[in-house]
Amino acid sequence: MSEVKTDLNSFDSRLDLNNLDKSNWKTYRFDEIAKNISERVDPNNTDLKVYIGLEHIDSESLHIKRHGTPDDVNGQKLKFYKGDIIFGRRRAYQRKAGIATCDGFCSAHALVLRANSSVIEPELFPFFLHSDQFMNRAIDISVGSLSPTINWGTLKNQSFILPPKEMQSKFINLFSSVNELVNAKTIVLNRQKVFNFSREKAGLHGENISKNDRKDTAIGLLPSSWKVVPLTEVAWFQEGPGLRKWQFTDEGIKVINVTNLVEGKLDLTLTNRHVSLEEFNAKYQHFECDENDIVIASSGNSYCKHGVVKKHDLPLMMNTSVIRFKPLDGVDFNYLNQFLKSKSFKKQIDKLITGAAQPNFGPFHLKKVLFPLPESIDEQIHIGLKLEESDDRMDLLLENLDISKQLQLSLINKVF
Repeated sequence: MSEVKTDLNSFDSRLDLNNLDKSNWKTYRFDEIAKNISERVDPNNTDLKVYIGLEHIDSESLHIKRHGTPDDVNGQKLKFYKGDIIFGRRRAYQRKAGIATCDGFCSAHALVLRANSSVIEPELFPFFLHSDQFMNRAIDISVGSLSPTINWGTLKNQSFILPPKEMQSKFINLFSSVNELVNAKTIVLNRQKVFNFSREKAGLHGENISKNDRKDTAIGLLPSSWKVVPLTEVAWFQEGPGLRKWQFTDEGIKVINVTNLVEGKLDLTLTNRHVSLEEFNAKYQHFECDENDIVIASSGNSYCKHGVVKKHDLPLMMNTSVIRFKPLDGVDFNYLNQFLKSKSFKKQIDKLITGAAQPNFGPFHLKKVLFPLPESIDEQIHIGLKLEESDDRMDLLLENLDISKQLQLSLINKVF
């Protein structure tokens, strides 16, 4: 957080955002700030080539980087023009509002908004939409429980305070500078993702395999000297005991479940479930986690989410839908860890549970998983370290990008 404060102070010195004089700012209804563009498009009868659904818009991003085609959809849609803002009126809490870079059409679950340039500069408008003031208001006026949605009839009557036109260019320059920083870090992060994927594929299937030194196996091309072995030959694993809600207490031994596995990390702050020390000692000691246990979610939407138990997490025990792993003798921890969080592992799991009503796997499935085993422990160590370095780089880039996004939102909220 110190980096955010430092950067924020340097930006503040230009405009003194902490002491903005808003005495001459004016309040406008939203329909005075923006127009609702409601032109209809039939995907089966249009020359437009670009379709944008809410799934193509990233949360908290001004930029739309993906799109579909008319063949993807049916039914009446909304036309947008280059420069319009596509705002997700369904589930506004996802904070989706992106700038259209071309003409096209979008989901009817969006609003197509166009800035009224006599009130707000079009370049400033998307930043205003991403402010907490606007987004929180949008959430508050949404209706419906399962899929809360905003009605234009309600939104248009909401009031917001805006700076005078003569001040807006200063804020545009400020916000655009920070946005360029976010974009630059996003580009670097995406390149690292591509690099990590290619390195993972090369690492878990042998680096620089020549045509004369490879063999085709059930899990892809491998160096001729490598083996394909069942996971049971390289790892010990154990499924959680299946605790019930009535067994949980506020104190005792902390219990891990699928909720604690997010973004490749083990986050124990997300739950507060324990088993009493007495019950743990009587029934569950053999489910206690050790430092460096690899833990994986085995059911639900989080299946195959991954984490590693650290010393500061202990004492800790498993619950149902979590499986812990340890490498057996002759197997490098980093290499096993990288395999268990790889696309190669998840791809095998997906094949084994195809047709299930809900993603769910256990020891029965894991016994059928195949493992690419290099010839020597030294090669495992080398590959494991290389992949770990790539992951560390990714974590650093994600942290830096998050800091820049915090800075961007802080600046926007100081103005709006």
